[in-house]
Amino acid sequence: MNSTTSNRIKQAMKSSNLKQVDIVNKAKSMEEETGIKLSKTDLSQYVNGKVTPGQKKLYVLAKILNVSEAWLLGYDVESKRIGDKERDKFNQQQDTIAAHANKDEFTPEEWEEIERFMQWVRDRDK
Repeated sequence: MNSTTSNRIKQAMKSSNLKQVDIVNKAKSMEEETGIKLSKTDLSQYVNGKVTPGQKKLYVLAKILNVSEAWLLGYDVESKRIGDKERDKFNQQQDTIAAHANKDEFTPEEWEEIERFMQWVRDRDK
């Protein structure tokens, strides 16, 4: 396992002033909604660097700790979590653009400009 994930979990726990038991309890309250069970053993293994969380459990951890999944995995990105509503809005915007734009219709430079504009729109709404 990448020890970065373990370190990031510990860092987020410290910043959030949460202990493992707090995270497990919050995960239990989310279990019905998400269908994802995060056990004490799972969390202990993640914190101790023995196992890397899979995508579903990573989502639960990130949501509880209010950090991004990518940051937890050690990527050089902001730790700030994008909320589910904001993420859904962004995905809808991407779907709209994808429905009306064929990448093959644009030069690489034009497509790059479109992507920069989409990023500007996302940043503007924050």
